[in-house]
Amino acid sequence: MKTTQHPAQHLIEAALFVSTDPISIETLCDISGAEALEVRGIIENLIMQYGEKKSALEIRKIGKEHYVMQAMELFAVPLQNLVKPAVSQEILKTLSLIAIRQPVTQSEIVKARGYSTYAHIKELASKDFIMAVPKGRTKMLTTTKKFADYFGFSSDLPDLKKQLGGMLEKKVDSS
Repeated sequence: MKTTQHPAQHLIEAALFVSTDPISIETLCDISGAEALEVRGIIENLIMQYGEKKSALEIRKIGKEHYVMQAMELFAVPLQNLVKPAVSQEILKTLSLIAIRQPVTQSEIVKARGYSTYAHIKELASKDFIMAVPKGRTKMLTTTKKFADYFGFSSDLPDLKKQLGGMLEKKVDSS
């Protein structure tokens, strides 16, 4: 099946290719000059094209209005050493603990993870993966929408906790 290419399609495809973060429909509209409905149609067409040609790449919807081009999950392990993670493994452990326990105080996380956690929290907040709101002599920590979108989780807290719980169960079962 031959599909016709929309003039903005190449630009949207290129934007998805070069971005390391999920891109919103709004940003794709700004880049391409197309309306939101048109951009959604172009993305659906690209998703179909990549699926039909059995590419090593896929376009995935993240959250409600963001998209990312990535290697298919099948290639995640062989390619993992080529990809620079957004945060180190140690910081990722801190982020995981915050996500599971949220809302949680900074002092609770420091008690569980150690003094270096202060630097982890500072980096996570600067990357907008968490919010750190002052509460008395400590801070209350919660994950952000960017966290949910970046890691492919629901931004609804109860759903997020269910997703994380399911992942932990799988990890424990495979151990």
